Amino acid sequence: MINFIVCRHSLIFGLSYALDIAGKNNLSHSKSTAYLSVIMGREMGMDEAAITDLYYAALLHDIGISDEFIANEYEMDMKRHCVIGEEMLKKLPLSKDIINYVLYHHECYDGSGPFGFSGEEIAKGAQIVCLTSTFDNLFGKTVNYNRDLYLKVDDWLDKNKVLFSEEIVAAFVSLIKREHFLLDYFNHETKYVLSEKIVVADDVCYGAEDVVKFALCFADIIDRRSPFTFHHSTGIAELAKKSAAYLGYDDETQKKMYIAGLLHDIGKLHVSTDILHKNGSLTPDERFEINKHTYYTRKILEQIEGFEGIVDIASNHHERLDGTGYPYQISGDQLSKLEKVMAICDVYQALTEERPYREGLPFEKVWNIIDDMADKRYLDKQLIEKIKNVFT
Repeated sequence: MINFIVCRHSLIFGLSYALDIAGKNNLSHSKSTAYLSVIMGREMGMDEAAITDLYYAALLHDIGISDEFIANEYEMDMKRHCVIGEEMLKKLPLSKDIINYVLYHHECYDGSGPFGFSGEEIAKGAQIVCLTSTFDNLFGKTVNYNRDLYLKVDDWLDKNKVLFSEEIVAAFVSLIKREHFLLDYFNHETKYVLSEKIVVADDVCYGAEDVVKFALCFADIIDRRSPFTFHHSTGIAELAKKSAAYLGYDDETQKKMYIAGLLHDIGKLHVSTDILHKNGSLTPDERFEINKHTYYTRKILEQIEGFEGIVDIASNHHERLDGTGYPYQISGDQLSKLEKVMAICDVYQALTEERPYREGLPFEKVWNIIDDMADKRYLDKQLIEKIKNVFT
């Protein structure tokens, strides 16, 4: 029986960091937008159920921008970024209001947004996320809060007040007049702590099937960044799950292996697509950058309570038995059997896939390479012999 349970708050809060590292411009943008949105919602007297939806919409509002084309053409194609976000969120167990807020979070009160809606046609939650995300995009990286910065914020709001309803502008003015509000926001030492202290009325927990929906969504985000790895994460997930079943692990462990496979490369959202697409060998500097991805995979997944049995399996797929892997140089018995299985799945999937610089390799050559890696004590030879049947 599968007992795998994850709280919705922890899952979405953790995965939202992946969206921020994909953007790179502001590594706390989702969390800061959520923090500001909740405060705004409470200032405007919204009920806690609506504020909970607002919170999740703010955390996920940029889920569509991780698409490579959108990332390059963001200023010119806000509508597409919103539509992609809606399409992704429709696959998840989330309320219609959350999806609606994300779809219309660039709509402006004066009708100048990408869909041309205006006034009360735009849901209040979408209007709030529009203001808070715009504000954080402009000021989120600013340091040294002083009177000049305060005046810049005041001037920005005055010049752009036609974009937001009178109610929303009044609420934001009321907040910035209280000294602590902007002091908190611009204090980068406590910014992450502040976002973690936001408490929303949510006791929803997800079982394995719903967690898989989120994992599939983020695997799609990862793999869509490159046409050459479009099915990489789902391919590894299938191999990992089948391997665990073949080795006699229970259903819960198989499901965790599947989720770990889907999310093992989530840290690659931090890697430039220029490196991911490179048609040839990587330079030492490029290799240095791409090797960071397992570190970021760990940092993202560690934020999710309930993923304790998944983090190591997903994050250690480039560690090697002889200690020459990365980023922790874990070796031998320090690696669990499931971590070793994931490493084998990753190598197999990578070798059989088409890449910018080569076609997918034939199976015979793939196994020659894997066997050679086993002889060098990079991969576990005994495990390879046990699970070869799964791959063929």
